[in-house]
Amino acid sequence: MASPRIKNSFQAGALSGARVLAFAAITLIVGFAVWLIAVVAGASWGLGGAIGGSLAGITGFCILVFGSLYEEKYFTCPSCGRSDLTLKQIGYYNCSACGAKYHLYDKEITSISA
Repeated sequence: MASPRIKNSFQAGALSGARVLAFAAITLIVGFAVWLIAVVAGASWGLGGAIGGSLAGITGFCILVFGSLYEEKYFTCPSCGRSDLTLKQIGYYNCSACGAKYHLYDKEITSISA
């Protein structure tokens, strides 16, 4: 399996754009769905908008604080010392220099093969 390396600045820019679009889409969908539910349940449009906007804001805050949507970080191979810019929660890393494979989860690094 190939490692999700970020090879150039265009990939990093595309990931940033995807991050912004996903954030906006999620918050708008949550806000509209809650507004629609509130209006169907009998609330006025203004009250439904206030409820939907509040929950969309809370959802956006949780995504920013607790999520790691396409975040990037540098990973240095323990075997050869090569450093690559990768996605934060990638799961597996395959070093292109020495061929070592690692399983990554948060700050835990487990060698699969060297």
